[in-house]
Amino acid sequence: MIGWHQQFKGHEFEYKVLRPSDLKVDPLYQRPLDMKRVEKICKEFNGDIFNEPKVSYRDGAYWIFNGQHSVAVWKKIHDNKDTPLTCKVYRGMTWLDECEAFILQNGLDKDPTTNEKLNAAYNSNDPDVTDMVSKAKLCGYTVDFIVSKTPTRIIATSALFRAYKALGGEAFLDMMTAIRDAWYGDVDAISVQIISGMATFYKTYWGYFERGALVDKLKRVKPADIIREGKAYTSRRNTYSQEICKIYNVKRRNRLDVAKLA
Repeated sequence: MIGWHQQFKGHEFEYKVLRPSDLKVDPLYQRPLDMKRVEKICKEFNGDIFNEPKVSYRDGAYWIFNGQHSVAVWKKIHDNKDTPLTCKVYRGMTWLDECEAFILQNGLDKDPTTNEKLNAAYNSNDPDVTDMVSKAKLCGYTVDFIVSKTPTRIIATSALFRAYKALGGEAFLDMMTAIRDAWYGDVDAISVQIISGMATFYKTYWGYFERGALVDKLKRVKPADIIREGKAYTSRRNTYSQEICKIYNVKRRNRLDVAKLA
């Protein structure tokens, strides 16, 4: 194909031969290069299904938004020489367009993880993701999409975003504040199990429970104990939210119905 072409939906593109050294990667929305994956693809390399990298020509430079692993594979099978390869080059894309394309990409290439997608969405100022990060920060928690566990860094970003979308900003902030007030500094308190369990509990009973009583009851139990008890009942649904509900009900006259969480 020669010259620029217009897709039914999307930006104009052309196929162009470029050298790997011509191509740039923006770390704000791209995933880190996984050399183990590169090695695996090289061992199983099949030129018939090799996908040309998708590149945005922006500000006088060529930015890969889909296919940096393909470029790394190409270099490796050519003995790390700067051997030219065919790329699908788009024009007219903004940085935000590249972020969106990265988030939405699919096909034979490995999809980005949810954490990577949320990181890209955050850097493109997605209102829901930025609000989620802001509200978590108000409660003393860091959401920087770095997968390195610390007592106050939330790495369960997928569970966190599901909670935000399910609850809305107000209830989400209240939930995160309750987690902080009960267990701040306990790494298990910001695990997938606890965040998901608290979110289901809040979604079911928001407006029907006493928040102060909930925090007081939760303080008396370690998050690890809730996780252990929840795992013991793998045949049940929403086991962690049920455990939280049971804890809330202890010595209360007006108990919540645990069965609603099943």
